[in-house]
Amino acid sequence: MTAEAGRKREAALEAAGPFATNDPADVRWLLCGRGRPVSAGSSPYTVEVNETAARVWYQDIERSRVESEERWEELGYEAAPYQWFEPAPVRVTAPALQALRLDLGEEEVERYRSAAGDAAAALARLLGALAPEQRELDVAGSMAGALHALGFTTPVVLVGGEARAPVHRHPLPTRDSLGRFALLAFSAERDGLYVSMTRIVSFGEPPRSLARAVAAAAEVDAAVLAAAAPGRTLGELFDVIAGAYAAGGLDGEWRRHHQGGLAGYRGREVFAVPGDATLLPPASAVAFNPSVTGGGKSEDTVLVRAGGVEVLTRTPQLPELPNGRAAIVVL
Repeated sequence: MTAEAGRKREAALEAAGPFATNDPADVRWLLCGRGRPVSAGSSPYTVEVNETAARVWYQDIERSRVESEERWEELGYEAAPYQWFEPAPVRVTAPALQALRLDLGEEEVERYRSAAGDAAAALARLLGALAPEQRELDVAGSMAGALHALGFTTPVVLVGGEARAPVHRHPLPTRDSLGRFALLAFSAERDGLYVSMTRIVSFGEPPRSLARAVAAAAEVDAAVLAAAAPGRTLGELFDVIAGAYAAGGLDGEWRRHHQGGLAGYRGREVFAVPGDATLLPPASAVAFNPSVTGGGKSEDTVLVRAGGVEVLTRTPQLPELPNGRAAIVVL
């Protein structure tokens, strides 16, 4: 049994008592990133833990793959198959484990660094190959394909070209061509951990309106990351976000789109909203995404600890603004 799995199981038992959970985030957390689902975002597994047993219930049609690839016995769990046409022989109790999930251990930090670094490098490579005549759908396919080749699933893939990025906060890709500029964004999952980031590319000198919008969003992002620290609440950080918008002459712009929040075993574990009392634990991941009408957005996945913040998806090979946030990539 690995130390990480043992610590998590003991902490969960202490917090919730004997339990059984099929929540996808709980399952991946307890299994230290293992337990890949067949259908992304779901969980075909139920983890049962009590004082004398720890097992993972799963449908028997997955037996060959589970036995050869999941190797739950290494984590101290018994693999418990049941017939696929029968219900799982355990009652789900829905334990409250989110607070435990939010506080990342050192093993999780290393997995996060690896996943975020791979995802960021893949997006940076893709940007250099873009052309104005490409369709948003084709770019989205290339982005998802590059991430899947690195072991990710991609629940969120956004591509908006010149006509759509300034209008839609979530530009789902269409047959439209990119045009003079484009916004590319994704949330991708590997080992149960979610990586989110956005980059904006311009073919030639960007329009002044786009440059202003990107710079304004980056200022908000820089302000909230400077304020992020263990022990701060998401409500306090939301106040920083709202204040930064106002300081930039954009009072109320935050109402046009969510601002992100704590990340981890979900794309957003908890959103930053006014008055939210959720505390940032000693080590956590955040993904704020301030946006400004006209195509401006700033988003990275960031580790927050007492010593400061670490931008896990930083792309130093691409241009950065003086405040450290990503600048428009000019091709």
